[in-house]
Amino acid sequence: MKKRYVVFLSYSSRDGWLASIIAQKLRAAGINVWIDEMSLSGGDQIIPTIVEGMKRANEAVVLVSNESIRSQWVSAEIGIAIALRKRITPLLNNIDHDAMAPLKSVKSYELNKFDLFLKELKKRK
Repeated sequence: MKKRYVVFLSYSSRDGWLASIIAQKLRAAGINVWIDEMSLSGGDQIIPTIVEGMKRANEAVVLVSNESIRSQWVSAEIGIAIALRKRITPLLNNIDHDAMAPLKSVKSYELNKFDLFLKELKKRK
């Protein structure tokens, strides 16, 4: 049996509604999604839980927005993904591709092109 592809979804809590829509669309495409609201429980140690979630993921998808570029948690998750040598795909929500320094050299997708990203993601699973 083939193991399901897992995406770690990184986003600012202020973009929570949009992140939940993205997670729904990924799940509908047969992709497992690690998202903090579903993967963390009260009392959990946050950093070790994030690291474990990232280890299990095949890819980190970062929702890059005006909110996430100011989020220390999103920056930490990008750092963890880089340290674990995970593929990172930025989804841009009304923001330039170079708004977040660690992601400047990574191919990104405009959120308006989400269907194209999803099509490419399905090829990886």
